[in-house]
Amino acid sequence: MAETIFTEEESAHFGKLFTADKITQRMPGGFFVYHADGDEKLVYANDFLLDIFGCKTLEEFKEWTGYTFRGMIHPDDVDRVEESIANQISIDERNIDYVEYRIIRKDGAIRWLDDYGRLVHTKTYGDVFYVFVRDITDQREAREESSRRAKVIDGLSIGYGSIYLLNLDTGTMRPYKLRTDYFQDIVEDLKLDNKNVPFHVIVSEYAKRYVVHKDQPFYLKETSTEEILKRIQTDDSYTFHYRCRDMDDNLVHMEALIVKVKEESLHHHVIMGYRDITEHIKSVRKELTEKLNIEMALEREKHANEVKASFLFSMSHDIRTPMNAIMGFTALAQRHINEPKLLKSYLEKLDESNHHMLDLIDDLLEMSKIDYGRTELKAEICDLKHQLQIVTDMFKIQAEEKAIHIETEIDLPNYEVYVDSLRFRRVMSNLLSNAVKFTPNDGKIKITARQKSVSDSGYARYEFSIIDNGIGMTPEFMKKMFDAFEREGTSTQTGYIGTGLGLTITKKLLNIMGGSINVESKKNEGSTFTVNLPLKFVHEEKKEMPQIVHETKATGTYRILLVEDIEINRMLAETILSESGFLVESVPDGCDAVEAIKNHPPKYYDLVLMDIQMPVMNGYEATRSIRALGRDDTDVLPIIALSANAREQDKQMSMDSGMDSHVAKPFDIAHLISTINDYVSKKN
Repeated sequence: MAETIFTEEESAHFGKLFTADKITQRMPGGFFVYHADGDEKLVYANDFLLDIFGCKTLEEFKEWTGYTFRGMIHPDDVDRVEESIANQISIDERNIDYVEYRIIRKDGAIRWLDDYGRLVHTKTYGDVFYVFVRDITDQREAREESSRRAKVIDGLSIGYGSIYLLNLDTGTMRPYKLRTDYFQDIVEDLKLDNKNVPFHVIVSEYAKRYVVHKDQPFYLKETSTEEILKRIQTDDSYTFHYRCRDMDDNLVHMEALIVKVKEESLHHHVIMGYRDITEHIKSVRKELTEKLNIEMALEREKHANEVKASFLFSMSHDIRTPMNAIMGFTALAQRHINEPKLLKSYLEKLDESNHHMLDLIDDLLEMSKIDYGRTELKAEICDLKHQLQIVTDMFKIQAEEKAIHIETEIDLPNYEVYVDSLRFRRVMSNLLSNAVKFTPNDGKIKITARQKSVSDSGYARYEFSIIDNGIGMTPEFMKKMFDAFEREGTSTQTGYIGTGLGLTITKKLLNIMGGSINVESKKNEGSTFTVNLPLKFVHEEKKEMPQIVHETKATGTYRILLVEDIEINRMLAETILSESGFLVESVPDGCDAVEAIKNHPPKYYDLVLMDIQMPVMNGYEATRSIRALGRDDTDVLPIIALSANAREQDKQMSMDSGMDSHVAKPFDIAHLISTINDYVSKKN
């Protein structure tokens, strides 16, 4: 393989990643990351690893090891370690390996390490190993010393279920301790001598019957006479791991220990012990997974913080833009209060900026709900033709102001469908809004809708397209057009004002709804946005939709109790309601509202407009208190929430507290008056 060289920028990235909050520096052991390909260059090493090698600085460590994984391992152990890792990674679904090997410290001392590693696939850096190591020299020496002092067989019997004595000269084995029936079953099936069994016959048959197929070549190699003789020339003992199936066909992780017998009378004899390490492997994996989860969590948190910082920066900038216009034109309006023509122009600009600010806030709230998984779709029975007509009508005036011709080509069957109408209109209105915004005067926009296919399960796939001959987009921008706050040029450059969130929300909503979006565009020629959406259709005749007319004046003489703690909001609502023909009385808090109703005779008030967030008693508590007064009129008195809490769960909380409806601030005057008229007319 070609050598992989890491740039300083890449190394710095890993350094920042693994030193976040000093986590890796506080780990009780060495931790490093190295590339799985090429010459296995390291890309990160913590201070504990430097201490293990007796190096004071990273530069000293790099010079001593070459800053490669191979350079860290004792030369005599390199091939064995790499073969073991490759074998374990190839058979372990979670890409976890465990090996032990020697190292040579800077002072010349030879130490033993155990190595827990995991192969991780990354887009930026390719395949890398995350590795945790400990110095286990003392543990190994203690184990070897204990083994030398104890009797060979008795010592092995502790913890190992099956013990055998192997004569490498004669190729025979003798059992000393058997916890399972594997050996005896094979001996009986093959009719072998129980005391001097041919070693490789047993090993080969055992591997064929019980060892996992992928592990068989490795197991047979590790138990071959040649490999055992080679290993005991330098090591008094060694272990290897493999997997097998027990009598009940359960997967079992096994450890085989081979110990050189040093007695003169037993030259070329070894003791082989087997034990089940399944629980130990599970424990090691759990520990390693927890450590890796810490690292991954740090990486995710760092990325999330970067995204959040960028998001807040963009949001701050975008909020300041309409705020600047609102403040500026307010000042100009005050300065030219006696110049009606100028004043009208400034108020129009104020209204435009207000709507832009509201759009931005709505988009931010929608983004927040989607990103936090709080978007719940409603399965409403809807007429797609009617929904598309609503969307088209929303932009009719804007299109007429620019002399843009909107053509519709709706080819839909006479079926209603189940769809979240609010989210469907949001998707289509975002796309049509962009088309109107970015199509010049005298331009053309075409809206098409058709049913593409029908399945036996009662679902149909629908295709909706919005085609314009506007300014189009560059290929570079199209690659990132669904990213939050992305716009092709600033509003100063393009002359178009937008939040940069419309397409982001559209894409996210379609993902939730199970749909997709395709875009074709050429700069200065136009764009085509195509939405594909699977929807369940209703096999019923469509009902005619009643025409909804919003009244802007009171339809009778009605007295309203307005409950609002913010003085400027209270004054605004009083003025609008009074000018619309209602009698208005107002109080600043929920407790005042309860007292006002208690202190007036039944049916004195025809309706209550209730704010939610108030300092002494909130709107929910006030509503429950009014309903609990026990009077006939308070049970049916219409109470409408008038609040800036505009989420679906906020509306549901209003209903649960006993309110009849919920109007979100900033409110549309016609909608508010119409809602009030509806409820007071029902009451009377």
